[in-house]
Amino acid sequence: MPITVRDPEVPKFVRGSVVVQRRRCGKANCRCATGEALHEATVLNYSEAGRTRAVMLPAEAVGPVRKAVERYRAAQRALEDQANAGLTKVVKVWGAKR
Repeated sequence: MPITVRDPEVPKFVRGSVVVQRRRCGKANCRCATGEALHEATVLNYSEAGRTRAVMLPAEAVGPVRKAVERYRAAQRALEDQANAGLTKVVKVWGAKR
């Protein structure tokens, strides 16, 4: 089921990074033209097919998406720890026979 602006429920895990982008809009008379007061937008950056993509996040979604990214990273670290423990065990059992 797609996530809509009206339904801010976020999946449990989200791969990417929540960042604040600051940039100029390009209008000559805008406050950002001097570079002092740039426009800010909070986005989710993620990689797809070797390219970095960005999704602008509404204010109400920033917190939940950031927490989902943190859960993803924690799960990734836990899986890496389990994989390293398994590798250590395999090397200990079968690596010593050489």
